[in-house]
Amino acid sequence: MRTEARDRRRPEDAGRAKELACWNGVGARVPRGWGIVAVSGENREGYLRVDGPDGEAIEVRWKRARRRPDLEKVAEEYLRQVQKHGRRRKLEFATGLEKSGRGDMEKPSDLRFHWQAERRGWGRLFYCRDCRRTVISQVSCPEGMDIGPLAQDVLDSVADHGLDPEMVRWGVYGLEFEVPKGFRLVRSRLMSGFMSLNFRGRQGRVIVERWGLADTLLEPEGMLTWHSREYLSELKMFVGETSAIEWGEHEALETQGYEGGLRRLKSAVRALGLPSRMEKFASVAWHCAPSNRIVGVRGFGAAPAEWVRRVAATVRCH
Repeated sequence: MRTEARDRRRPEDAGRAKELACWNGVGARVPRGWGIVAVSGENREGYLRVDGPDGEAIEVRWKRARRRPDLEKVAEEYLRQVQKHGRRRKLEFATGLEKSGRGDMEKPSDLRFHWQAERRGWGRLFYCRDCRRTVISQVSCPEGMDIGPLAQDVLDSVADHGLDPEMVRWGVYGLEFEVPKGFRLVRSRLMSGFMSLNFRGRQGRVIVERWGLADTLLEPEGMLTWHSREYLSELKMFVGETSAIEWGEHEALETQGYEGGLRRLKSAVRALGLPSRMEKFASVAWHCAPSNRIVGVRGFGAAPAEWVRRVAATVRCH
């Protein structure tokens, strides 16, 4: 799977704060103003690139390993490939690897490297025993720019999992959240005004969405009207109810019910109730005034309400 992202932040926002850029659990804290431009792969192997407004970039690659690799050999091979690429373009390359001073019995599990040509690069390579992944990341910038301290700060934050081993982290354009382990991303839309990530697992489906320019979307009727007219309008023959709740510092709308087509609705009437084969629906949605966004977490399955709340509780929207 590969997604080309089209959302970019304003240059004047860069450097003011950090936000999580994370895909399938792997990512880093980057300056606000940097945005995801390319992702590919899945949990076992993948690639993430995040660009800054002035030519800066961080690239992260990860791959599941059957056994712990020799990181010094992996790093040396990576730098040889970088140098080889430069020679084809007739560029002069300078590279360096910060090797560990320990003996062979204590091979390092975390290494740093650097290189310089028409761009400057700082890198980190580590092996995670918990996830059995080898992760290689590098921060680069144009030759005339010096972001060494920032690069090391970003590289320090690179991780391939969060604190909760049962959840997988995601961070896209300032929206951070986690989904239960076992849910796999099956579809995504990343645009400036709308973002949607659709996950599927044994329990059912969960969709995390974000709308921009909330003040425009909610005028003049407000959140309740928008929620009924737009948010729930995608459902087919929805049967259920919506209630207002306090969700952290936000006022939210929680919805629970059933979603199905005309055939299912006729079956419900014949049975004088809602048949078990009708898909249950649950959602939590709120207006985040500080970020001027609307955030929604919706789920479909046999019992989605509990894990929709679980996902929504992890959302950091501003």
